[in-house]
Amino acid sequence: MEKKIDKDHLINQLYDYLIDEIHQLNCRKEELRKELYQMREDKNKKISDAADQNRIYHIRKVFSPLNFEEEELSNASVDTTKLDTSIRKRTAEIQEIEKKIKTLSGYLEGLEENYFIIDTDYDLNQDEKVLFIPAFQKLMEHMKMIHPEVRMNYDFPDQTSNVCMNFSFLKGFEELMKFLIFETGVYVINLEKYIDKYKILIQFHGKPKIPKDIEIFQNSRKILEDKLTKEFSIIRWKSNSIIVQALME
Repeated sequence: MEKKIDKDHLINQLYDYLIDEIHQLNCRKEELRKELYQMREDKNKKISDAADQNRIYHIRKVFSPLNFEEEELSNASVDTTKLDTSIRKRTAEIQEIEKKIKTLSGYLEGLEENYFIIDTDYDLNQDEKVLFIPAFQKLMEHMKMIHPEVRMNYDFPDQTSNVCMNFSFLKGFEELMKFLIFETGVYVINLEKYIDKYKILIQFHGKPKIPKDIEIFQNSRKILEDKLTKEFSIIRWKSNSIIVQALME
C-alpha cells in the first residue's frame, strides 16, 4: 500500500531547512568577514610598521653622530605574500557563501510565492467575502512560522469589523513582506492597528539592517512603491526605521 505523503508537512520541513541553512550561512559569512577584516588590518599594520622603521632609520641617520651601517628598509621589501593569499582565499569563500545564500533565498521566495497564499483555508475570489481581522491574524501566524528569523510583534484585540479581506491587499502584503525580509533585511516588524466597524488601519514598523550603500537603500523605496497595491503607502524610509501603512475600508 502506497504511503500517503503529507504535503503540508513536507513543505514546512523544506521551509525549516532553507531558513536554517540561510541562517548558518549568514553566521559563517559573518565569521569570515571578521577574519578578513583582521587579516587586512594585520597587513596594513605590517606595512605601517615597516614604514615607521624606515622613517626612524632616516631620522637617526641624519641627526645621529654615529655612522649607521644598517640596511635601509622600504615598503617595497615588506613580505605580505602569506597574508595576501589568505585574504584572497577568505574573499573567495565569502563570495561563494553569498552565492549559496542567494540561491537558497530564491528557493525560499519561490516556495513562498506558490504556497504563501494558495495554502490557506479560503480562496479570495472577487465575489467572496472574508472578514479581515481573522484572515489577517492567520496570515501573520503563517509569516511567523515561515520566517522565525524575524521578530514579529503584534496583538489582536477582541474587536469586530465589517471590513473584508481582498485579493489586492493580499498581493500588496505579499510584496511588502518579501521586500522587507529579503531586500532590506528587517529583523523586527512591529504592528500598530486602528480598527473600527468600517475602517482598518495597519502600520508596519520595520527595523532594517544597516545598509552598506545608503544611496541604493534610498532608491529601493521607489522599487517597493511600484510593487505595492493601492491599500499601501510608505510613511517613513530611513536606514534605521521603515514604516509602511495599509488602509482598508
